[in-house]
Amino acid sequence: MGVTEPVRCDLCGGSHHELMFVGSDRLFGVPGSFPLVRCQDCGLNFIAPRPAPEELGRYYPQEDYDLYSKAAGLKGRSMDELARLLGPRRDRIAVYKQPGRLLDIGFGDGSFLYFMKQSGWDVAGVDFNQKMVELVREDLDIDARAGQLEEAHFDDGAFDVITLWGVLEHVQSPRQTVAEIARITGEQALLVIYTQNAAAPEARLLGRDWFIYEMPRHLYSFTATNLARLLARSDFCVSEVVYETPLYYCQMNWQYLKESRLGRRNDVIHAPTLADRLAVKGLSLYRNMIKNCKWSSAMTVYAVKRQKPDGGR
Repeated sequence: MGVTEPVRCDLCGGSHHELMFVGSDRLFGVPGSFPLVRCQDCGLNFIAPRPAPEELGRYYPQEDYDLYSKAAGLKGRSMDELARLLGPRRDRIAVYKQPGRLLDIGFGDGSFLYFMKQSGWDVAGVDFNQKMVELVREDLDIDARAGQLEEAHFDDGAFDVITLWGVLEHVQSPRQTVAEIARITGEQALLVIYTQNAAAPEARLLGRDWFIYEMPRHLYSFTATNLARLLARSDFCVSEVVYETPLYYCQMNWQYLKESRLGRRNDVIHAPTLADRLAVKGLSLYRNMIKNCKWSSAMTVYAVKRQKPDGGR
């Protein structure tokens, strides 16, 4: 019998891991057990072993992802409504870059791409969902490509801005994804990554009940420190980190906590009890107290690609 090769950390290549817990799919209930480990060398949290790419599709039940109707109705939504929802993202990007060429990786319902196109940007997107790619390409007239980023074959230096809104934690190899981003961006390009903050105190307090682990779809959980280290490997330097805790995270944290520790099951979002409302209210007060603080459970990282001293030659 052969010796099983240890799973190596995607960030540092280390093979010394500490088992945090064995989790399951609590959002959709698809069977399976997933060990979450922490690299003892760099602190990155990840599922080991990871589900193979061909296995992951069953953990994304499309009937539960209400994307098609949202994308199909985008043209009927006013720019005022989209600006209320997506304007802060556009305006923060504008601090770094004027309208140019933008790629959104994992574009979901296409709303951000459509909004940025209407705001004067030349946009493109890549997503694993073939049906969504076809809809966005045909209905919204956007350059949308199916599959992983590495399969899209964009040209060298093609983009000024690349965004990943809740995507990097899903990819098989963040290191390879960021390396490909470096190839298809020019000097001084902006990379924007929204992801969870594994350094948040609630991650340690709640453990397997922390909704943000979202196993097995979230293959990785980052801190600002190890994410900056990952980006630096591909010549991206972090300019700022914006911290926040969405209300939805508070609701789902309470849902999981209540189910596992109190044995009570009901939909906190759509059918909340009085106790649910009070609990979420308390959690929401806490999230407002720690807004823009490193204790928040999510972060948006803005990183600029460094210019090489020799001009890239």
